[in-house]
Amino acid sequence: MEETNKHQDASLDHILKYTGVFGGVQGLNILISIVRNKLASKLLGAAGFGMMGFYLSVSEFINSCSNLGIPISSVQHLSELFEEGDEARITRFIRIVRTWCLWTALLAFVICGIAAAIYDWRVVLLAPMVMSLAITGGEVSILKGMRRLKRVAIISLCGAIATFCVTIPFLWVLHMKGIILSLDCSAMMITAINLAFTLPLFPWRVEPTSKAILQEGMPLLRIGIPYVLTGIAGTGVFMLTQAFLREAASDAILGYYRAGYTIMISYAGIVFTAMEPDFFPRLSSVNHDLLRRNAAINQQIRACVLLMGPMLIALIMMVPYLLQMLYTTEFLPAEAMMVCMVFYMFLRCVSVPIAFIALSRGDSKIYLMMEVLYDLFSLAAMIFCYTQWQLVGFGIGLSLSGLFDVLLIYTCYSRHYKFRFEWNTLRFTLEQGVTLALAVAACLWLPTLWKFVACILLFLIAGTRSYRILLRESDIIQRLSNKIRKKLHL
Repeated sequence: MEETNKHQDASLDHILKYTGVFGGVQGLNILISIVRNKLASKLLGAAGFGMMGFYLSVSEFINSCSNLGIPISSVQHLSELFEEGDEARITRFIRIVRTWCLWTALLAFVICGIAAAIYDWRVVLLAPMVMSLAITGGEVSILKGMRRLKRVAIISLCGAIATFCVTIPFLWVLHMKGIILSLDCSAMMITAINLAFTLPLFPWRVEPTSKAILQEGMPLLRIGIPYVLTGIAGTGVFMLTQAFLREAASDAILGYYRAGYTIMISYAGIVFTAMEPDFFPRLSSVNHDLLRRNAAINQQIRACVLLMGPMLIALIMMVPYLLQMLYTTEFLPAEAMMVCMVFYMFLRCVSVPIAFIALSRGDSKIYLMMEVLYDLFSLAAMIFCYTQWQLVGFGIGLSLSGLFDVLLIYTCYSRHYKFRFEWNTLRFTLEQGVTLALAVAACLWLPTLWKFVACILLFLIAGTRSYRILLRESDIIQRLSNKIRKKLHL
């Protein structure tokens, strides 16, 4: 049966299935982006590649400011309607979402014009891109809310391939002059792909001049705008961190930080990117049922730890080789920072699923408060730790901010939403955490040979523990074995 089954359970099989689907797609997207960036850097050179990154950052920032949080708030409400099964209300709400996304696209166009007048006239040429991003965000939120998750995965992969196919020819022929044109065309193509998948299910109907439609969409703004502010705060911390590094150190140190951050946070964060399309709508549909909500969150934490525990040990063991493969030997000073940064990724296995409670209930003000407090602590911790331990301090500071985030969110959400850890979740997380800590110690203080021996043993320990959880709580291993036997028999 397709993913539209109304009563999807929160079994480990279900979670791993969709995490695997979206994780695989995200992995392919990353691979395609690596190849695209390699080719783009060769075609444009450092200056052109930097300019392309600048325009991408500008367009993403304008989209974040102009979308009014509708892609997030609409998923939350649409998931509740989907659980209720009211087709008439679903159809009307989809019309509301699309109407408001059309207006946010026009708002993005206006912001482009203002930014062009103030900063750089070429920003206005990004208008097709940011307007397309607004429409795309609405279409993706509709598919997520209606549990059409396979379509979301297929669209994501098709979009990555389309971006590659559009970008490289423009840059090949036009070089620097093709940067903005390639960005605009690839964004519009992604929008077209989304519409090709959504319109057969939900025909396009908008009423941009209807006061009733606009008024019914106002609650989306009240929920969504704090999410916009959250994104701006997070972006601000990232920018301030880089500004501090440029001022206190050098562009080389900033480069090490960016390289390590990209590998550890962006690439290793594939698990969290993969879990959101399934987990957020599923949690939203049970957000008023305390027992089902807590069970879903605990199951999601176990699934994240199960995947991330062994993966992070393997990752820190391979850090020097990844730096040389994806960059050059010049970036090897980032190794120790990345190893110390690994606890941040592990702690997110706990904090991210719990943080989704506020998102699923539409409590955007609480979510905003938690994120701002975390951002302020994170900035202070990284700057302080850098002054104490130089580049390694950034990894330590980020991991400390991850611990702060877990303590803050659990303290607040356990009181406000009655969230509780299950004993099995807590014990499994602590076991994998201790194993990871031993691997970090081995990477930092043991010679190369003994480091590999220790990490391989610890990887086997973590992997065996995860395997036992799979055997006990899931039949995915058995199903895979049956498929392999059938193929071998044939």
